[in-house]
Amino acid sequence: MAEHSFSSLKGFKLEDLLSKDGIMFEIGEQYCDDEDEEFAYTSFAQYSNAEMLDMLNMNDFEDNEDVDKDQETLLIHGISFAKLKSKMTSLTSDEKVMKFTKQKGIGEVVPYNAQVTVHYIGYFEDNDEPFDSSYASGKPRTLRLGQNIIIPGLEIAICSMRKHEVAVFWLHPDYAYRAIGCLPRIPPNVEVAFIVHLTDFLDNGSADTYYNLSIEEKQSFPNVIESVKHRLVTAKDHFRKQRIKNAIREYKKVVDCLEMVKLKDSAEEQEMNELLSRTYTNLGVCYNKMDMPRNACMVCNRVPFPTAKTHYNFGKALLCIAEYNEAMKELQKAYKLDPHNESIKKAIQQRQYLEIEKRLWKNCFKSEEQNKTKSDEFRKAARDLCESVQNNITRQPLPEGFTEEEHEIIREEAAASGLSIVRHIRYGKEVMYLQKNNA
Repeated sequence: MAEHSFSSLKGFKLEDLLSKDGIMFEIGEQYCDDEDEEFAYTSFAQYSNAEMLDMLNMNDFEDNEDVDKDQETLLIHGISFAKLKSKMTSLTSDEKVMKFTKQKGIGEVVPYNAQVTVHYIGYFEDNDEPFDSSYASGKPRTLRLGQNIIIPGLEIAICSMRKHEVAVFWLHPDYAYRAIGCLPRIPPNVEVAFIVHLTDFLDNGSADTYYNLSIEEKQSFPNVIESVKHRLVTAKDHFRKQRIKNAIREYKKVVDCLEMVKLKDSAEEQEMNELLSRTYTNLGVCYNKMDMPRNACMVCNRVPFPTAKTHYNFGKALLCIAEYNEAMKELQKAYKLDPHNESIKKAIQQRQYLEIEKRLWKNCFKSEEQNKTKSDEFRKAARDLCESVQNNITRQPLPEGFTEEEHEIIREEAAASGLSIVRHIRYGKEVMYLQKNNA
């Protein structure tokens, strides 16, 4: 698809390749979101070239009177380009880029500078095999429009499409590989046809425009706001595709952009703080994913407007570095803001259980030296454990190693709370649980 084989390397420097973080080259991976759409795409449905052509048979281009009932399905390499063009509409005034829509898409048309993810097959006239195909690798390709990376006609073609659309395009040599071609694979002055399936796109083209601004322009909030928002879109896409390091890199670039801005009024300050809150919170999520709790704590602590998501991830990070009391404070703040969030409730319950278990062990009375005070404290801890199960969860495993007398206290408190103690053999080992009677 490239007009020049080295065009994708434009702008790379030796220092980029030798930098600590390195540089990443992508051919694109698709993430299947939970979208309620008629033509929802899934990367798990892969096709070979032949399967794709069977699905996209070109019978639309046959005249009804010429169709033989016993004729095999007509594929693109069996059709003259003249017949293709007869059923197509032109995308340019000179009729050198033409289109036929095989499957309609949904949503908005692709922006001119978007990042697109496509599957495609490219054909010359009278050739049985495609000269280029993404289906050969089994993965769609991710491309940036507006960067002179792909041939002009194909860029015009993709910019006419909507998400999940499948279309056939014919390109005149002037909009394809011109008089030069790309020997030996692509001859000079050749017409080409592409079948393109647009699986997804990101409207994040403004992210790259930030680097074209002067220092003074970068200090103006209105000049950077679109770039920042589009970079957040890119970061979110990286996170969805589990490219967490890339997401962190994009979020840090957002922070760098915003920290250079000189604000002129309270409205700009409010919007910037909202963007910083979103960015720092998502950085906290990423750092927790990467098992970097101290980094997560630092960024969560810098959030101007904390949300339940902020406090929850701050609490998770604090638990990882054994700051239990501070972690519980953050989790309780998260719970207050979002009391129906199951992840927050589970984290709080886990912490509460650890505290109760510690109290149980501290107050167990295995020797004769233990007095009634110890017994009373153990009973109180057992009662709190039962209350925690009754109010929050269905079943909780009991710690191991208690005496029969201690187990009897737990059984008494369980019965008083309307709970049962059940035994379960797991991998040859007996485990005891506190369980609600209706479980």
